[in-house]
Amino acid sequence: MLDILRQGAQSWGIKILFGIIIAVFVLAFGMNRMHNDKTTVVATVNDAPIHLQPFQERLQRNLELIRRQNPNVTSEMLAQMGFKRQILDQMVAEELMLQQAATLGLTVSKEELAKQIHLIPAFQKDGKAFDPETYQNVLRANNLTPGKFESEYMRSMLMDKLRDYVGITGRIGEAQARDFYDFGRSMAVISYLKYPWENYKGMVNATEEKVAEQYAARKDAFAVPARAKVDYLLLTPEALADTASVTDQEVEAYYAQHKDDFKIEEQVRARHILVRAAENATEADVAKAMDVVKKAQADLKSGKTFDETAAKYTEDPSGTKTGGELGWFGRGRMVKPFEDAAFALDKGAVSEPVRTQFGFHLIKVEDKKAAGFENVKDVAAKIRSAIAEDRATETLQDRLDQALEMVLVGEGLDAVAKALGIKVRTTGLFTREQGPEELAGLSPENTAALFDLALNATTHTPLSFEDGYVLAAKREQVDATVKPLDEVREDIVAAIIRDEAMKLAKADADADLAQLLKGETPAGAKPVETEPFVRQGAIPGLGANQQLSAKAFEVAPGSWLPEAYALPTGYVLAKAVKVTPPTPEEWSAEKDLWISTLNQRTEDQAVQAFMADLRAKADVRLTNPALIDN
Repeated sequence: MLDILRQGAQSWGIKILFGIIIAVFVLAFGMNRMHNDKTTVVATVNDAPIHLQPFQERLQRNLELIRRQNPNVTSEMLAQMGFKRQILDQMVAEELMLQQAATLGLTVSKEELAKQIHLIPAFQKDGKAFDPETYQNVLRANNLTPGKFESEYMRSMLMDKLRDYVGITGRIGEAQARDFYDFGRSMAVISYLKYPWENYKGMVNATEEKVAEQYAARKDAFAVPARAKVDYLLLTPEALADTASVTDQEVEAYYAQHKDDFKIEEQVRARHILVRAAENATEADVAKAMDVVKKAQADLKSGKTFDETAAKYTEDPSGTKTGGELGWFGRGRMVKPFEDAAFALDKGAVSEPVRTQFGFHLIKVEDKKAAGFENVKDVAAKIRSAIAEDRATETLQDRLDQALEMVLVGEGLDAVAKALGIKVRTTGLFTREQGPEELAGLSPENTAALFDLALNATTHTPLSFEDGYVLAAKREQVDATVKPLDEVREDIVAAIIRDEAMKLAKADADADLAQLLKGETPAGAKPVETEPFVRQGAIPGLGANQQLSAKAFEVAPGSWLPEAYALPTGYVLAKAVKVTPPTPEEWSAEKDLWISTLNQRTEDQAVQAFMADLRAKADVRLTNPALIDN
């Protein structure tokens, strides 16, 4: 294989669009056919083995990737997400695909493989042509041999071929894509009559009998679950950090070693007055906007403060309340013309009108900061914390062991806290499902363990929390109760009144609809027409009702919809006015994107269905459950 690559090294000078990182290939396509020792089989797929070593290699490489992306991930978190099971499922799916590819006679030739590997930028010299030496070096750096990498890359290409083969069955043509487009982009307009429930609330009354009935029927809604409160110790680097032990000399040394961490960019603190004018505004609109700008400039020249002038003239909604205050910002935070003008101004100066995509701005620079480094005195507290937390991290395990030893011999949390130089904290009341707000990072299992402690009992096993642990003792237990009627009476009365008023609103709506369907117009009826809306969106002026939206596209224009539709505010009767499909020009502009997106979706669905069918028919046997469950 390497010989083929060498022979073609000068002929494949192809510039490609996408880079491929070698590690990703190894992560995606683990080496699951390397060993045939039957004593190390994790699972079988139609009698084909998945061996322990490639499974562990895949597991380790994925674990390294996850921890690079999320250094705080714990073993408990991985167990909760079924990490090992997910890796095995990937390998099972790949084995099924390779078996099916063999059944269908799909293959990848060495020439095809060579061509694809030549296109990988990581193997090219100066980004131009494949270089055998670079190829060997990259593989060596990733603990791979050419044979192993080429074998796995060929497997990945074979699986891609199978996906393409199956995905073709899901492809749709332009006519079908146009049908989807028309369905999604068509706009409807209706006219409507509203029957707000609040118009009827004066006609109903919540009797004591109804209140009692509702309270009895809805007691589950008024239930207060059992709650608990715990004292706890946080054994984390932050909680254990002793900032007082960090000397000034250590702070200075840290600052010098990490000085780049304290860089500050050039910044300005500014205010502005915005008078809006669209980029394509007419000359008349631009002149009108400039008239407002000139009035603002005149007020500033007359002695009015920038705050007062901004409150009077700016069209930035937040600026009317803050005097146009923008706060501190660096380069790259504002649109270019605004940024250039702001950074060019002296402190205290006001700009001439600056045109941006939003309109015209008058900018006042109130203060400026040059680029440089934060003063060591200003960041000393942050540095002390960082040094102290690093030290605490190194001693965390020893201090945890000390705490557990004290707990196991019957010492309370107060004694442990005193020995470790930390303080005992107390949560508020929490439920088994929600957990304490103060320990929001606890897993559901650890939250349940806290809640299930016996009263006054202390945890003998540390609970993982963020980058450390929690030890806790239950201090209070409150049994589940139901809120008394007097406490919820107001809510029940409001619900009864709304429900009864809604019934009256519907009765009137139904009566009027009967007249409308006969061609008669109810007294005082003045339908209001909506703005256009799509099937899945809210109806302007009314809100969301999926049944109403869908029916508006089905009924013939001029026809009243056949029922009254409920909304949070009451009921509504609606008449179809028109449905407007998208124009051929709109379709032409979006056609390629829609066809591509729809085909990607339908191809993915075809592959997913195919894989689900393969898995359902496959004989997959887990031969070593302990490897997955531990």
